[in-house]
Amino acid sequence: MAAPDKSRSRFFLIALLVTALIIVTLDLRGSVPGATFRGIANSVLSPVQSFFRFFYNPVSNFISEASNLGRTADRISALEEKNSALEEQLSRLKFARRELDQLKDVIDLAGAGRYEVVAARVIAAGSAAGFSRTIELDVGKRDGIDVDMTVIAGAGLVGRVISVSEASSIALLLDDETFKAGIRMEGSGILGVISGTGNSELALTLFDSSSPLTVGDRMVARGSSSSRPFVPGAPVGTVISVDQSSGTLTKTALVRPFVNLNALEVVAVVTGKVRVNPRDSLLPPAPRPTPTPTVTVYVTPTPEPSATPSGKKKKKES
Repeated sequence: MAAPDKSRSRFFLIALLVTALIIVTLDLRGSVPGATFRGIANSVLSPVQSFFRFFYNPVSNFISEASNLGRTADRISALEEKNSALEEQLSRLKFARRELDQLKDVIDLAGAGRYEVVAARVIAAGSAAGFSRTIELDVGKRDGIDVDMTVIAGAGLVGRVISVSEASSIALLLDDETFKAGIRMEGSGILGVISGTGNSELALTLFDSSSPLTVGDRMVARGSSSSRPFVPGAPVGTVISVDQSSGTLTKTALVRPFVNLNALEVVAVVTGKVRVNPRDSLLPPAPRPTPTPTVTVYVTPTPEPSATPSGKKKKKES
């Protein structure tokens, strides 16, 4: 077997080193051959790199997501629980704010009318003891509540207490068909009676058919002896339609109550006798009619040309 030619191997090694040194020298000098070499290398390797990234990136992302899949599911579950807790907290906050607003309104009304009251929360609504429209309150005998006490809300009259237990009570709403209360018209002081209809409106009857009655007229509770079952001055409602039938001894109308009886959450029970009749002072401010804009047009007369005396005209011509 022939011995390898060491001189030939040494020659090729020296040639490669010299070639490498030449390429490096040209590249550092910025010569055209070096730039051309880099461009050729980029052109050759760029498609290879793009092809490699096309297959490698999705596989890498999939492996990364698969490794984090358990932690991502746990994080989503934790975020969902946190979101549910925040929504529940927000709902409770809105309910508490609504109750606080209603409590403030009813306390303001009681203070203006000098009513002694016990605030109560509505815990149930429906029918009780043969009545169709009642609410249950969380106050009872232990709080000083008794039958035939007036129940009010921030906007006015709600009803009267019809049943009391040690810790709760039931109030009859003024829109119940069995409900009746004496009223006094605002300003004129004309007396009448309101009755529940089972609907959102009340029926008004004035004892004098000749008494003036128009849409928009308002009324308050007339009051009872010892302020039970009704205290004087509690706002009742506004006339929305008048029966124009003639030949009767009374005049009738439909009334919209000031209180939204379907959205009661906080009310108050008047427990003491009213010593001073507030009359119409508890009624809300009367709505003002929207003024109709009036357009005023100013006409400036055009001055007429003054007549020139004939004598002056002739003198100017001469």
